Amino acid sequence: MTYEQREQLREVFDAIDRTGRGFIPTSKLADIVKLLGLSKPSRETLEGWISGIDPANTGKIDYSRLEHFISLRYDEADQKQEIMNAFKLFKPDTKDTESARITLADLQRISTHLGEHIPDDELREMINIADIGETGGVDFADFTRVMRKTGLF
Repeated sequence: MTYEQREQLREVFDAIDRTGRGFIPTSKLADIVKLLGLSKPSRETLEGWISGIDPANTGKIDYSRLEHFISLRYDEADQKQEIMNAFKLFKPDTKDTESARITLADLQRISTHLGEHIPDDELREMINIADIGETGGVDFADFTRVMRKTGLF
């Protein structure tokens, strides 16, 4: 986390902890994430987060646990942006990466640009391996899974 992000988190925490007891209700977690500009979690994700930061189910979280938790969320957001930037190397003209698909033509263009001659059947195999949803291309979710599985992100 940057200094500014820590300062913003401290301000949000202190605004919620008006009595100065040093903890806030875990029920405020979704609001905090939203206030900090991070992606709103699904209900399932939020429940998982809460059980992770409050394993004793006290309904409270102190600042140090919250800071650690939010730091991880910022890291995830940064990583998602990096993966999105990598995806856009294959689909440079795409505005909506969530609905775009990397196709055979995209892989052919990249391999030609890199001066590599990779046979089309090998490129098709790459797509088939990555294309879990069998959509005929590699969408952002497929791409993210491959990048994480291979340790590139």
